[in-house]
Amino acid sequence: MSLIERKNNNKTEPTLECARPHNLDQPIREGIILCPACGGENPEDAVFCARHLCHKALGEFKYVLEELQAQKNWIEKLADKVTNFIAKPHFIIIHMLWFGVWILANEGYLGHIPNFDVYPYSLLGIILAIEAVFITGFLLISQNHQANYSEKRAELDYEVNIRSYRKLIELEKRLNSLESKSHGVDH
Repeated sequence: MSLIERKNNNKTEPTLECARPHNLDQPIREGIILCPACGGENPEDAVFCARHLCHKALGEFKYVLEELQAQKNWIEKLADKVTNFIAKPHFIIIHMLWFGVWILANEGYLGHIPNFDVYPYSLLGIILAIEAVFITGFLLISQNHQANYSEKRAELDYEVNIRSYRKLIELEKRLNSLESKSHGVDH
């Protein structure tokens, strides 16, 4: 995605007019930016909404992460939720409790529960193998999404660098031109 739009083979850079937030009809208060998503008040130098649950980008241009989040389908959203869960200590604790109860139940230490998976716990092994397949799939989906995000950021970083470089060269040429004109006037 390029910030440059092509119209009739002419390059036109977007102006801030086309990228303004949709909440311009709301009253403007000095030093305050209203979030277009939740309506929360933010300081004028804020980049993201201060509300933890909202955290919407407040800039004049689209935010790459928000664009990618909007394009996600249900399986990618589920993969991100699963990945976030398995990356926390709760996942290990739940599995330790599960294994402990499983082993204690099958060794007869929990009393009235009959043995349903005798040692070497083949059923547990099969369940864990199925779980590993699903977790691997979810991790790969989530990782693929992260790679797309990184590629998009790298592309935008490159574009910003090129635009900045070109502007600096243009400014340098103008300064040199003004300097040569001022030297011609002085002499």
